[in-house]
Amino acid sequence: MKHKESYFRVLAESENGYIGECECCREFNFAFKTVLLTFQEEELHQFFAWLISSRHSLEYYMPLHHGRNRVFASPHSNLFLTYSEEELDEITHLYNETVILLEAQKVLLSNRMN
Repeated sequence: MKHKESYFRVLAESENGYIGECECCREFNFAFKTVLLTFQEEELHQFFAWLISSRHSLEYYMPLHHGRNRVFASPHSNLFLTYSEEELDEITHLYNETVILLEAQKVLLSNRMN
């Protein structure tokens, strides 16, 4: 996140956010609306696996006054991520695009090495 913009590559983007990668340190950014989260690659996959698999769980269902009804607790006791179903659809799409691109990149690198 502290590197020059020329090292940063957007992997997937939508109207409300993006997933990108710093190519020099392999740190991934997930930016959606007003939240920016950073991860190493394995953490990125773990976060999205948890978010996507939990989206229909009643444990995370809590209708809020601003129209969002999915509330996910962060490791910090006073920070929660809140999303609507439409936002979770958009986030899932961003992540799926990212996975496809990362897998294609691995295949291309593997082919170059052979």
